[in-house]
Amino acid sequence: MSTEAETPRIRVADENDLPVLHAVAARALCFDSFTEELLGEKLFRCPRPDRETFRVYLAERNGTPVGMMQSVSRPDDAKGWLGVFAVDAAHRRQGIATVLLRRVADDWRRARIRDVEVLAIPGNYFTPGLDPRYTEALCFLEHHGFERFKDCVNLLADLSDPFDTAGEEARLGKLGIVVRRADRGDGDLLDAFFTDHFGVDWRLEAELAMANDPPGLHLALKGGNIIAFSAHSGQNREWGFFGPMGTAPDARGTGIGRVLLWHCLNDLRDAGHRTSVIPWVGPIGFYSRYIPCRVERVFWRYRTAVSDPSMPAT
Repeated sequence: MSTEAETPRIRVADENDLPVLHAVAARALCFDSFTEELLGEKLFRCPRPDRETFRVYLAERNGTPVGMMQSVSRPDDAKGWLGVFAVDAAHRRQGIATVLLRRVADDWRRARIRDVEVLAIPGNYFTPGLDPRYTEALCFLEHHGFERFKDCVNLLADLSDPFDTAGEEARLGKLGIVVRRADRGDGDLLDAFFTDHFGVDWRLEAELAMANDPPGLHLALKGGNIIAFSAHSGQNREWGFFGPMGTAPDARGTGIGRVLLWHCLNDLRDAGHRTSVIPWVGPIGFYSRYIPCRVERVFWRYRTAVSDPSMPAT
């Protein structure tokens, strides 16, 4: 029997397999550039191990790695994600991705997952959706019942010049607003702020940014309470990842957001980055007004129900 006709062996991968997984992914994901360390973060750093399960499957033929696929399950919310997936170009259109998806879908069914989204794993995503230039991946998803439901973009910011915040901070000071870097004692304030405004997923991302030294989290406070925040480097640090950021509704329109943005981008510039990726952007006009940036990539977001008849089953 030829190698091409053989059913691949599928096994659970662990961090010892990272060099092999990186080799497969780096060959297949030609529109992305990433180190072994960054891929390891995506595949194995589960930000909520008490609520989520990360699992990676490796496909092999005659001992040769030919594909990989990640599943993420959050049973409490009946929510799952199809994470990073790739098949070596020489082995595509031979059913490898379908066999991998069958194994991943079994995970979701066992965890009683109902709805699945592609790639946009809260707190640890490689990209916020599928770059449609990966046309074979797009066709694969749609063949198996995934539906495109929204688009999103990444911006690329130019960090050639530092951003001067002094004048704006002086103006905000006259309004009773203090801008500063977060510190380890801000936990209760952050809990209260995110409970009131942006929820647990962004609270997690703020905590990930806090893990850096110094913390990659900047705050605006009034009357001792947080009214806005801006974060960077909670994940994908080698890309100079910015975000998330947000301002309480009753504090908007004061210019806090741009000051916090500038502080984060200055941090990234000081760390040696000459560009910053601003992912999953909503207000493109806001960023374009206050920093030199451009739309770098467009992503298509996909989702499906595990019960969809196109989802393969064993």
